[in-house]
Amino acid sequence: MLNEEYSYRGTNFIIECKEHINRVASPGSRNYIIRGLLSYGEEVEVPKFIDGDPVTSFMPSQKIVYPKIKRLCLPGYLGKFPERNDIFPDLEILKVDPENQIFCTDGKMLYRDGGKELCLSLCAGNRDDTVTVPQKVMRIGPNAFAGSNCEKIVFENPRIEAEDTSFDGSVWLRSCGPAVYVGNMLYRISTNNTDRRLTIIIKEGTERIHKSVFTGIGPLTRLKLNIPENMEFPGFADAVVEALMNATIRDGYKSSGLVTASRMSGAGYEGKEIPIPLSLDANGMKLLRRTLDFGEDFYDEIFDSIGSGKEKLDYALLATAGDYDAPKDSYRKYIEYNQDRAAFRATEILSEESISSLIRRNLLGREALLGILPKLQESGMVNAAAGILVAVSRGHV
Repeated sequence: MLNEEYSYRGTNFIIECKEHINRVASPGSRNYIIRGLLSYGEEVEVPKFIDGDPVTSFMPSQKIVYPKIKRLCLPGYLGKFPERNDIFPDLEILKVDPENQIFCTDGKMLYRDGGKELCLSLCAGNRDDTVTVPQKVMRIGPNAFAGSNCEKIVFENPRIEAEDTSFDGSVWLRSCGPAVYVGNMLYRISTNNTDRRLTIIIKEGTERIHKSVFTGIGPLTRLKLNIPENMEFPGFADAVVEALMNATIRDGYKSSGLVTASRMSGAGYEGKEIPIPLSLDANGMKLLRRTLDFGEDFYDEIFDSIGSGKEKLDYALLATAGDYDAPKDSYRKYIEYNQDRAAFRATEILSEESISSLIRRNLLGREALLGILPKLQESGMVNAAAGILVAVSRGHV
């Protein structure tokens, strides 16, 4: 194999010439890779042939940027092109030879596979305020909108797929708010470092959840998903569990967040806030699916199926705090059996109102309550702290 890099005579391209012998190419056949530009104007046309052999790749250094190029023409045999939106920051028009079997363009964005995959937003995709992704597009490539400046993206195909990094660093991703949707898929939940408690209402019509939906959650963020009462979402529970495992945020007591879910009626009433356990056996997962996917009430049965002590305690605290009737005996017994741990965990995952509810119900003993008193005061939960002092002074605990 000959690997030679040089400036092709009479052009401004830095090229790499490859010779190869295989079953497809005849012996001695060559192809060329464009590795850079020595100088350029506003329009650059990548040659189709050099010395009669095809140019098959335009792959400059990953760090090279070519400003001021406004028009770029790609040849018919080109099969590789850098998937970077920043390489031509001033590009206005993109052209692709109609004979190209790999790429095509609408002048604004680069596609492959006959227009089914959007490779790069390029040109106006990087510059327009609003970009429409056509109905024909089924996939968005890994860096298609990375770093792009468009503020709004319209997805004509509701079943469109997107990669983890498709929108990294884009203005659109930052402007979407905490719940980011790609078509009918909940794609990402974005938070900032100050979001300690966040509630996301799942939109009606949601049919999918991206496997990396929780990667934007901060390590101490408590996230609650509200599911409309009348929405049936087959696979919701499985999708959430898979996403939680991918994000590795369900360790409960260390640098991890907590995700819970509840059904929500049309009047806005939120049902019990229930953590989504990962340690369920097969029967427990079946119950979780029926509860989250279709709104059936198997909360107590799910609690009995949880295998992890950490998840069981979270579940007991949240289920008890969210139920203003008499708590189930198994919840009460589990909390009372783990007094110190339960009190400490309550300060991490419960609201001040819920902690006050636990105090009023005498679910936490005197020593456990006094142990968390400094933390409540430091956290500004002054009403809960006052409730402890009152309960202790009156001998209620």
